Amino acid sequence: MLAKSGQTSLVAGGRGRKPGDMETVEVTGRRSADVGDAAPLRRFVVIVGEPAGVGSALRIEEPDRLLRIWSLLQATSEQLDSATLPPEGIPGLQRQLQTIRGELERALSPPLAAELRRILPSPDPTPSAGALRIECAALVSWTASLVVQMLTAFAAAHERLQHVSTNRGPR
Repeated sequence: MLAKSGQTSLVAGGRGRKPGDMETVEVTGRRSADVGDAAPLRRFVVIVGEPAGVGSALRIEEPDRLLRIWSLLQATSEQLDSATLPPEGIPGLQRQLQTIRGELERALSPPLAAELRRILPSPDPTPSAGALRIECAALVSWTASLVVQMLTAFAAAHERLQHVSTNRGPR
């Protein structure tokens, strides 16, 4: 089913607006190293929350990016927890967390990115090791909750697709 926005719902009867729905979205991008034309690409979008009012749904725009960021955050958190952080290592870790924050914002819909900005403290120009640990822990927790919601949506969509295919019977 093609929605007005050019999105194809992967959920039978869904409009891509309810939590647990998934969509494929066509975006313009380059498939190869060709310098010239940009070709349409397909990617999955996962709905993880209902909009507040009339706004757009809370969506994970790039699930693959979210999983990579989550993995990187877990590794960063383990490094922070396992060792004392020398003062000269703090700026590098701060840059890494700022990069992760930016990548995470790009993987999400604008309302979810705004929520992330509200939850996390403003970047401190001279953070302590403890402040970086707190920021990293908040990022890990928040990202993990999104990953759980996304995986739940995948499982629910798989179940719905199995239910639809078993109700159709053999062709």
